[in-house]
Amino acid sequence: MDDKECDDMILKAAGWLSKAMKQLSCSAPIAVTSTACKKLKNDDLAVLMSEAFHLVRFQNEKLKQLKTTLSDTKNKLIENQQWVISLQEQVIDCKDKQLLAVQTTVKSTVEDSVKEQFKSYSDAVQENVMVCKPDSDSLPVGKLKDVVREVAHEEDRLSNVIIFGVPEREPANLAQRVEEVFNEMKVRPSVREISFAGKQSAGTSSRPIKVKLSSPSIVKTILGQAKLLKNSDKLKSVFVKPDLSIEERTERRQLVQDLKQRRISEPDKRHYIRGGAVHSEDTKSKK
Repeated sequence: MDDKECDDMILKAAGWLSKAMKQLSCSAPIAVTSTACKKLKNDDLAVLMSEAFHLVRFQNEKLKQLKTTLSDTKNKLIENQQWVISLQEQVIDCKDKQLLAVQTTVKSTVEDSVKEQFKSYSDAVQENVMVCKPDSDSLPVGKLKDVVREVAHEEDRLSNVIIFGVPEREPANLAQRVEEVFNEMKVRPSVREISFAGKQSAGTSSRPIKVKLSSPSIVKTILGQAKLLKNSDKLKSVFVKPDLSIEERTERRQLVQDLKQRRISEPDKRHYIRGGAVHSEDTKSKK
């Protein structure tokens, strides 16, 4: 039953009620009693009864239709709920498949990375094995452990930076001071470990600070931003360098000595270190 049929049924019932109250001389429905109905003539009463019968019959048929419609609506609602549940199960299944695909990809990537890292270790070990005597069939276990340890140390060192010129304060809060330096350089790297690089000696106001980072690529980024410290009012005396090996530090020290000698012997030129060598430029020709 649609809205129009409902409106028609309401209008018919209202018309009949108004007609009955008028014939019974009743101003309100509450005044319609059996006593009031006795005032009607038999003909008038018969007409009202006939109309009332058909009106009730019509309403009864519509109520049956409403019941059927309501039952159909409930069945459709149940079907829709089952359809929604089915869709939810499909979505969950798709998410599980996507998660499995991501996990598989991550696992494959990690395995490839580990294989590549192990290959670099193997290559380094192989290079050291070639240094051994030609008639040696195998590398001693102790020597092999030393080689692997050295390679691991080298890989670990590439993820370090050394910060120089940071004054020591009491109490010593290395993390806070390192954070101040990195903030001035506009970088926020993931730091694994912070420690002093060396023992404090008399007459020194600061010790180098070794900072272990998450990867060598982060080290490159930080070294590229280290130039910003020259423009800092608070940290212009602080500088950041890579964590050099003993051999590299020895070579660097020699280069610095050569640079100082060049500046003394050729004071009119500009001298600097680049690419593992001391370079000189004529300042007059540059102008």
